[in-house]
Formats: sequence, structure tokens, C-alpha cells
Amino acid sequence: MSTTDNRSGLFALKVSSLLQDLEYDRVVTDEQREAVYRLRYDCYLSEAAIRPSEHARFTDRFDEQSNGFLFAIRHGGRLISSIRLHIATPEFPDTPSTTAFSDVLGEITGRGETFVDPTRFVVDRRVRAATALMPYATLRLAAMAADHFDTDHIIATARLEHTPFYRRIFHLEPRTQPRDYLGLVKPLCLMSNDTETIREKVYTRFPIFSSDPEEREALFGISRSTDFLNRHAMLANDNIGRSFRRYPIPVDLAAQAPARAKLRLEDI
Repeated sequence: MSTTDNRSGLFALKVSSLLQDLEYDRVVTDEQREAVYRLRYDCYLSEAAIRPSEHARFTDRFDEQSNGFLFAIRHGGRLISSIRLHIATPEFPDTPSTTAFSDVLGEITGRGETFVDPTRFVVDRRVRAATALMPYATLRLAAMAADHFDTDHIIATARLEHTPFYRRIFHLEPRTQPRDYLGLVKPLCLMSNDTETIREKVYTRFPIFSSDPEEREALFGISRSTDFLNRHAMLANDNIGRSFRRYPIPVDLAAQAPARAKLRLEDI
């Protein structure tokens, strides 16, 4: 095994260890939503990405849109991270990022293709200061959505200084220069790649981004259909189709998992 493979394997062990202590929760109640909106506000304000508000919450019209999923990531019952995912299809192309990048994203859905649009990705600032692993654990949900709904592309919107991270880890390529974006002070760039390339280059290097069909079904529902206007009428489980496999962590690394790979957040 090469030095690069060894580093990637040890990284996967650390993130996998962190995942054991986390809970992915689909946000469905008003109380859950308010907690996420307050966390967003705190995170964005601490980065000077938004202006202060007397309401101390940050939300927009896309938070309750029918082709979207809002997630809370918890540790010991405490909210420490959140992400919002929208699935864009030719029948339902409206997502948060189309407000700023409709010229590029409209071409994707215009070709009859689909994409995952992850937005409002935040990590509690105390957790962010304690570990650099939470972004990986949170962004894993975008990969899970791409597999569950079998989308053609995954996109991301990122500040210019963050684009090297998305390019290095997720193989996302910049598609635009920075543009004003949905209530944020700092402009964002659009990045994307086709999902097959990401599976080939990212999942094989970082197996923790892959997932089991049962895990995806528990978070996104029994149907893989992206026809959201009719999804409530669906009664059958259509996940018996293409099931993307879970990539294992190399056995020789898993067998010698170092104690330092176990990350705890109880004291934060």
C-alpha cells in the first residue's frame, strides 16, 4: 500500500470513528427547524457572512420547498451541524443555487439531467475549532442523496477561498466566478462534477462517503423517484433498482485502527 493510500485509509478511519458518535436527523418539526435556523445564524455571523439581525435566525423560502431535505447532525442529542439538500430535475428545476446560477444549472436540467444542490452547510463554531472532520461527516449526506436519487451531477456553492478544498477532496470543478448569493454578504462560486466521476475518484479513496441502501432509505424515504409533485401517491418501494455499494475501509488498516482515531466531542 502506498503512503497516499495509507493516509487516505487512516483519514477514513478517523471520520468513520466520528460517524459512530453522530446522528443524522431529518428535520421535520417546527422546533427542529428553529434550532437549525439559530445555528445557521450563529455560524454565519461568526464568519461575517451575514449582517446581524434582531431575530437571531437565518432562513429562506427554500427551507420548506418540496424537493428539499433539511438535516440536523447531532452528538449526544446536541445539534452541532446542519445541511440542506435539494434535488433538481427537469420537472422540478427550482433549487437555491438556481437563484444565482440559473444560466449554468438551467443547461443541466434542460438536457434532461439531474443534480444534488447542497446549501446552508454549517458547523457549530466550537466543534469546528475542535476538529476538522465535521465537514466530511456532514457533506457525506450530499453523496448519499446523489446515490439515493441516482442524480447525474453533484454541485456545490463555495466562497472563492474554499474552492481548493472542494476540488481536492470532492473533485468538484469551478464553473463560474463568484456571484452574489441568497442573503449572504460574501459571494459564492458554483462548482460541480458528474456523479459517476465522484464515485470513481472519491468513494474509492474515501470509502466513508459511500453508504448502504438501508441507511439512505431511512433518511430519504422508500422511493428514489424525483417526481416530487406526485411522491405522496407512491406506495411501492422502488429502491430495489440500482443499489450503489458501500466501499469498505481496507482490512489491513481497519485491523490496526489506532486509538487516536476515536474522536470524542463530549467536552466541547
